[in-house]
Amino acid sequence: MEEPKNETNARMDRFRLFLRNNGFYIALVVCLVVIGGAILLLALDRPAEEEAEAQPSDPIVIVGQSNDERLKDLLHAPTVRPAPAKTPVPTPVPLPTAAPTGEPEPTKRPSSSQSKAAPPVSGEIVFGFATDKLLYSVTLDQWTTHDGVDIKADAGTPVKCVFAGTVERVWKDDALGWSVTVSHANGRTTLYANLGENVRVKVGDRLNAGDVIGAVGTSAISECALPPHLHFAIRIDGVAKDPAKYVRLGK
Repeated sequence: MEEPKNETNARMDRFRLFLRNNGFYIALVVCLVVIGGAILLLALDRPAEEEAEAQPSDPIVIVGQSNDERLKDLLHAPTVRPAPAKTPVPTPVPLPTAAPTGEPEPTKRPSSSQSKAAPPVSGEIVFGFATDKLLYSVTLDQWTTHDGVDIKADAGTPVKCVFAGTVERVWKDDALGWSVTVSHANGRTTLYANLGENVRVKVGDRLNAGDVIGAVGTSAISECALPPHLHFAIRIDGVAKDPAKYVRLGK
């Protein structure tokens, strides 16, 4: 029974001797093993950490593979262009007024009265023109129309042609006495009545404006209640017109 115990003790002695002689190396190997294992563990854990760090916290969305309809709407939405800026309208600048040059002002055109013909006699109107209204005739003692004007003038006053023309008719009218009709251009005719007997023109005579036709008389029976005067009338294409529109009448 003692021999096995001694053998066990002997083995233990040899193991202690071995540890005593090689303990340093054994401890070194153990340390190296521990350090290597730690390094290996760190090496194995680091790729996982790096891979985790490399992955972004938010998922990456690939536009071409997205099924989100709102994203498609955003991609195909029309681009809104900014409205063009309004160009400011420049404020008109008043042009400078030209300084007076000292030159005389242009001659003014003659008034409408100056463009009219000279009257056949000078005097006031004692019985006016009236075709669209009635005038009271003292001679006839009634209201009547009047296709000319009666110009007051002394008997014997020369009567002049107002426009150039040709004597068309010379006669003694039952109402207006001695009368002369002269035709002119543009369909106009003029009548000179209540003349004296000594008419100075005959049919066919060509007259210039201002040529004497005869003299004021008292031969018009229908106007005998008026003072001596010339009965003067103008017709255009046979229609009686107001002589005051074409001839300077009145004083």
